[in-house]
Amino acid sequence: MKEKSENRKALPKFLLTLLIAGFIGGIVGGIIGISDVFGLNTASIAAKANQLIQTITPWAIPATSVVTMGSSFLLYRSAKKQFGAWDGENEDEASEGADSRLQWVLLLSCLQLLVGLFFFASASYYELTGILYHAAVFLVSMGFVLFAQQKVIDLTRQMNPEKKGSVYDMKFQEKWLGSCDEAERQQIGQAAFHAYALTSKACLWMWLMLMLLNMMFGFGMMPVFVVLVVWGVLQVSYTLECIRMSKKTDGPMWRC
Repeated sequence: MKEKSENRKALPKFLLTLLIAGFIGGIVGGIIGISDVFGLNTASIAAKANQLIQTITPWAIPATSVVTMGSSFLLYRSAKKQFGAWDGENEDEASEGADSRLQWVLLLSCLQLLVGLFFFASASYYELTGILYHAAVFLVSMGFVLFAQQKVIDLTRQMNPEKKGSVYDMKFQEKWLGSCDEAERQQIGQAAFHAYALTSKACLWMWLMLMLLNMMFGFGMMPVFVVLVVWGVLQVSYTLECIRMSKKTDGPMWRC
C-alpha cells in the first residue's frame, strides 16, 4: 500500500526528531539541575530583566517608530515614484517592483504594532502619570502605523483599480479578498498555509521553552497556558474552516 510505504519512509525521521528533542531536553534539564546545585539566583536574573525593560520602555516606542515609520516612508515614496514613472510598458515589472516595496511597508508597520503593544503593556509598572504618557505615545505610534497602511492600500488600489476596501473598514479583509482574482487567492492561500505551519511549529517550541524556563524561574503556568490557547485557536479555527470548505467541494480537504 502506498500509504504504508510513505509511513515507513517518514517514521525514522520522526523518531530521530523525537530522540534529538529528548537529548536536548536532557541537556537543558541537567544544566538546570547544575544551576540549582551551584545556587544560580534566578530571581535576581528575572528582576534585572524586568528592570531593563522598565528602563527602556519610556523611549522604546518613539525610537522604534522613528526607525520603522521613517523606513516605511522611504519605501513608500520609492514605490510611488516607480509607479509614477511607468511609461505604459512592462506593466508586470513596474507593478512587481512597487508591490514588493509596499509589502515591506506593511511588514514594518506590523512589527511596529507588536513592539508598541509589548512596551505599552510594560507601562503597567509605572504610576498613573507614566501610564498616561505611554498611552499617548502608543496612540500616536499606532496612528502612524494606520496611516502607513492606509497609504499602502490607496497606492495599491491606484495600481489595481479593481481592488476594493478601505483600511478603516471593519470588513476590509473580506472585501479585499473578494476583489482578488483566482491567482491572487491562490497566493494568499499558500501564504496562509505557510504561516499556519510556521506558527504551529513556533507554538510547539515556545511551549517547550516556557516549560523549561518555568523550571528555572518559577513564573507559573500562565505563559504556557496562553501559548496553548493561541495554538488551540489556530488549530481549531483552521480545521473547522477546512471542514466548512470541504462541504463546497467534491472531496475531503483534510489539512486543506
